[in-house]
Amino acid sequence: MGTVEISPIDYRYGRMEVKSIFSPENRLKMMLLVEHAVLESRAEFDLLPKSVPDTLKHLISSSASMLVEINQEEMKTRHDVMAIINVVNRHSKGLGEYLHSGMTSNDVNDTATALQLKSFLYLYIEAINRLLKAISNIVKDNGLTVMMGRTHGQHASPITLGLKMSVFLGEMNRHAARLIEMYPRLLVGKIRGPVGSGAGLGPRALEIEAQSLTILGLQVEENSTQLIGRDRYIEFLSLLVNISATIERLATEIRNLQRPEIAELGEGFDKKNQVGSSAMPSKMNPITSENVCSLARLIRGFLTPEIEGSILWHERDLTNSALERFTIPYSCILSDYIAVKLSEVLENLWIDRKRMMQNILSDPMSMSESVVYALTSKGVPRSEAHELVRKASMNSSSPEDFPKNVLAIAGKRISGSELAYALDPKNFIGASKEICSMTLKRNASTMRDLDKMREVLVS
Repeated sequence: MGTVEISPIDYRYGRMEVKSIFSPENRLKMMLLVEHAVLESRAEFDLLPKSVPDTLKHLISSSASMLVEINQEEMKTRHDVMAIINVVNRHSKGLGEYLHSGMTSNDVNDTATALQLKSFLYLYIEAINRLLKAISNIVKDNGLTVMMGRTHGQHASPITLGLKMSVFLGEMNRHAARLIEMYPRLLVGKIRGPVGSGAGLGPRALEIEAQSLTILGLQVEENSTQLIGRDRYIEFLSLLVNISATIERLATEIRNLQRPEIAELGEGFDKKNQVGSSAMPSKMNPITSENVCSLARLIRGFLTPEIEGSILWHERDLTNSALERFTIPYSCILSDYIAVKLSEVLENLWIDRKRMMQNILSDPMSMSESVVYALTSKGVPRSEAHELVRKASMNSSSPEDFPKNVLAIAGKRISGSELAYALDPKNFIGASKEICSMTLKRNASTMRDLDKMREVLVS
């Protein structure tokens, strides 16, 4: 019986280059690279013949061809790493007495996971930088694009599209800073045996470990049991969850602003080929943004089992093992995917500036803060100005009544021309442009820092 694809990860979601990092073939290669690094280190310390590492290195290049045999072996041994060791020993001469000596399964498993995560971060930074660029382009082009602000789902003071997007850009910049600060704690390995003492590697255990991890481009887990500390994975997945929340929040904003009664911006739509609804041919739904929101919620769901999996008996048990076959690869693949998909939405976003202005001009009461400001600028105490404008608002049966009610109640305090100025949304956007400029400057620095991190990951 052939392989049955059940998970949508296999056939629907995720970039292929990211999914390949977590493929069985690549996983096996990473595990053998760990074994090879230890053999190479021991050979450098004259603890085994220098030909031994080369024997394994030759096998690594064709390791994928052993997968079927390894799977069959695991069915007999009921042990994943031992199945690999047995099959590799069958395919080699002279490895048997050296391979995996002094090590335990999680020396291989956890260190291989660090190698996978290193590869993932290299691609993920690419996705994050693309998203940062997409948001920054909107900020740069719309610092003065006036639109309705909304609080509690109700009309509020005017904002600019650039300012609105600068909030998301600033948030993503903080996530990037968290990623840069966190990744050295994540990319660690350990070669210390079943309880973390290194006893099976002899008196030079720590030297062998340090050299092995240097070869692999990883840092050393200073205090390990049989496992690398799962606080590292929890921190990493927590960051992915945090980023997913920002991405969902921005996708939700796009979905809301695309609603026909607002219609200020929205997803691009391929009118020639795309189908919005099987029942209603006219529909142009924000399906990509909805897809992003759906997957972001799934990503957040993987954090709880990872936390639960950190609570192990003594130096280790297996209660983390099965769940981490889901939590780590799925969180990585989907986090990268939603970043890419949202970038595509933003790169093809339609923006209706005329509709934005129409919406805000249709409700003069949205300028009530501006009117209060105008009155206080004329010397009216703030509390009195607020009450005057509140009464004018409450006495208005429609938005159009608001200007005349203000003049009826406060006409002695403010002239018609002064009120007209206060009611013009373009005159009440404050430091929006300056805030956008500051955020763009910070973002340029953030993107450079991410590029430097990417260079480190391949060094």
